Amino acid sequence: MQLIAKDQNMNNEEVIDLGKYLILLQKSWLRIAMFTILVMALTTLIVFSITPKYEATSTLLIEAQAQKAVSIEEVVGIDSNQKEYYLTQFEILKSNQIAERVIETLKLEERLEFNATLSRDKSLKQMIKALPLFKAYGKEEAKTEAQIQESIRQDALVIFADNLTISPIRKTQLVKISFISEDPELAAEVANAVGNAYIELNVEARLAATKDASLWISNRLEELKEQLAGSERKLTDYLNREQLIDDSGIDALVSSEINSLSERLAEVTDRRIEVESAYNALRIGKGKDIVAVASIPVISTHPQVVEIRSIQVEAEKAVKELSLRYGPEHVKMAQAVAELESVKAQGKELVRQLLKGMGQELMALRGQEKLLHKEFDAKKSEFQLLTVKKREYETLKRDVETNRQVLNLFLTRQKETTATSDFEAANARFSDYARVPQKPAAPKKGLIIGLAMVASMGFAIVMVFLVDSLRSTITSVKDFEERFGLVPLGGIPQVLEKRFKKRDLDNTVFDDKTNLQFAESIRSIRTALTLSQMGSDRKRLAITSSLPNEGKTTTSINLAMAYAKMENVLLIDGDLRKPSVAERFGFKKYQQGLTNHLLMGTDLNQCLIKDEATGLTILPAGMLTPTPQELLSSDKFAELLDELEQHFDRIIIDTPPTLPISDTMIISKLVGGVAIVVKANGTRIASMKNTLARYMGQGINIDGIIVNQVTQKSLKADSTYGGYGKYGTYGTYGENPAHS
Repeated sequence: MQLIAKDQNMNNEEVIDLGKYLILLQKSWLRIAMFTILVMALTTLIVFSITPKYEATSTLLIEAQAQKAVSIEEVVGIDSNQKEYYLTQFEILKSNQIAERVIETLKLEERLEFNATLSRDKSLKQMIKALPLFKAYGKEEAKTEAQIQESIRQDALVIFADNLTISPIRKTQLVKISFISEDPELAAEVANAVGNAYIELNVEARLAATKDASLWISNRLEELKEQLAGSERKLTDYLNREQLIDDSGIDALVSSEINSLSERLAEVTDRRIEVESAYNALRIGKGKDIVAVASIPVISTHPQVVEIRSIQVEAEKAVKELSLRYGPEHVKMAQAVAELESVKAQGKELVRQLLKGMGQELMALRGQEKLLHKEFDAKKSEFQLLTVKKREYETLKRDVETNRQVLNLFLTRQKETTATSDFEAANARFSDYARVPQKPAAPKKGLIIGLAMVASMGFAIVMVFLVDSLRSTITSVKDFEERFGLVPLGGIPQVLEKRFKKRDLDNTVFDDKTNLQFAESIRSIRTALTLSQMGSDRKRLAITSSLPNEGKTTTSINLAMAYAKMENVLLIDGDLRKPSVAERFGFKKYQQGLTNHLLMGTDLNQCLIKDEATGLTILPAGMLTPTPQELLSSDKFAELLDELEQHFDRIIIDTPPTLPISDTMIISKLVGGVAIVVKANGTRIASMKNTLARYMGQGINIDGIIVNQVTQKSLKADSTYGGYGKYGTYGTYGENPAHS
């Protein structure tokens, strides 16, 4: 394929061509500017027709705790220490209750801004409802006066809410109240009125809560007094019924008696154990002398035992001492022994008497212990019974004390609420009152117009790029190169002469001095073709297009005339279905020619026409034939081309369009290639792709692409061809393009 291709070493990656977009913007700058100016003008008219609105702002300080007259708890159950407290207050500021109060106070329903029914001019909604179609299908029932007033009230609330803005200041207790209105004084009044309404509403809520609490406390006091009296009666009746004095006398005596009995029982038990131990020891030591018995700890300290033991020890000592001096028969010895025996007898008698006495004492102690146990058990049962009574008593007493405490608490609360019932403690106050604004807040004319300019310009640029990307036709040489990656042979400009407005270009355009740019473009294409076929002995050149009316015949004629300036050239009209070459040179449409020679054997010299002005030889299509494809694919046609090559330096064949019929495919194979004409802003990209695919699929060489009817603007934008307009000798052209 002998097309002039782009750089073969370029990367396959798609590169964004900024130059393309800059050129596109340069071509479309006037449309972009006009669209931008139009939008700005409309925006300016709209902005200056809008009624200005003013915004006034007041600042309110919301305190966590309202001032208190006395140190008592709030009757309004709101925890002001929580974060949700402030969020709740901000929502209250936006509430309908505040809005209704402000609307009523300032009589906003009597203002046109809040009541559309006061306007004499019909709104858009009213005009739509007045249309016959809407009347026929949108009938509404007549509203009562109450419904109308309610509708006005709700509309006023909506308008009020739309113009009110509550903006809390972060990390502070301040909140800004802003209101927008057409009247600057009204904007300031409403901003202040909202704050005052909030303060009044809060105070009224607290006073109402205090009064409700006071009334409830008063009613509750009567009930509490009756409850206290009833509980006191129950306690008194219980004391009388159980014959109790008070809580200290219920179980104190019995408890004291139990303690006394417990102590006495312990003493008797200890004594009984002691006596019983001694008694048992004496029983064991019965019959022994006093010295042996005296060793028992229980009776060792008994005075008589100590005395007898001492006497017996002295007697034994005297006997022992006398036995050292005297014999057993000595009188003193006998007296001493008799005295010792007497003492021992007295000791035994003493032990017997002690044993008897201890036995009696033990019996007495056991009886006493038994009685004390019995009495102790009785007192214990009595104490347990009294404990049950005491618990019931304490329950009744606790009920009395609880009722008395609650009653005292309510009495204190009643006095506190009564004392503070007239104290209006607000939880908010103004830190800044709203002032009458001097400048409108909306519309911001400069900003809106500036944004409209930027937006419209951006929109226009985007639309230019979008239209360009969605465009389905080829516009210029540069456009074809960018879309297909192939550099065309050249571009042919539009001829804008009025004489060609309603007819095709004839053979006079090439040599017309007023169309030098057209002729120069043909010569440039001739040069490109010559250079592309340099080194080849080919003499044949077929010219076609994708579809009819794309300029293939005009290109064939003028290219043949350009070659005729240097060579002996033959132009063959190969479009046997719709021939037009003969007519362009002023001959009959069906002048005898190719078909006459091939079908009827007409002499070739009689079929050839010589244009004396240009030196170009023409072979017209001839008469119509019902089988043009068979004729073109016949051996006669191929032999004719071989014969003609012997007499001419260059043979140019104007062929039919490629896509509707396949005649061109036959001619192109005989020629060895084909040049394709593309109509700027006419040939669709899809059609061109199909055309190229056909030739490439058949292995037919494409000699080049010629872009026809290129606008002057596109030629200037294409760097390759923009130089045409620089030559002063090229003159000017008409206003309307003609079909080539």
